[in-house]
Amino acid sequence: MIIRRLTRGSVGAAAQDGGSGGVVTIAERTESVQLELSHSIGADGYQVVSVSGELDIATADQAYAYISEVIDSWPVPLQVDLSGLTFCDASGLGVLARIANHARRVGRQLRLTSVRPPLLKIMRITGLDGAFPEVRAGVPEQARAYAP
Repeated sequence: MIIRRLTRGSVGAAAQDGGSGGVVTIAERTESVQLELSHSIGADGYQVVSVSGELDIATADQAYAYISEVIDSWPVPLQVDLSGLTFCDASGLGVLARIANHARRVGRQLRLTSVRPPLLKIMRITGLDGAFPEVRAGVPEQARAYAP
């Protein structure tokens, strides 16, 4: 498993645990806002990257590097779980578009899961939902999952 915690102003490289099943953590604290990315294998055989925290201008490049590394390292479908995403700005949307393009270029299936209604709305407005058919098709069902 790979885990990377990113904070505003942090710099680091992805680390792989060498298959021992251990966890490698890279973290530098400069502010309290952070993005955490973790990688695991789902029950369906998909690679799963879980995204927690804020995907914004300060973390976008690191998130792209991490997720594209997962896409390049394992020749199986990838699921990006956004259930822990608390904020996403235009740079974050750009990262989602870039990883969709990257996955398509290298022939990997990519799907987003647990996309919260505010992000779904912005994805619809910007047309980014077109890059993720499961998001476009699952809007009502995903929105119900987050209803109060």
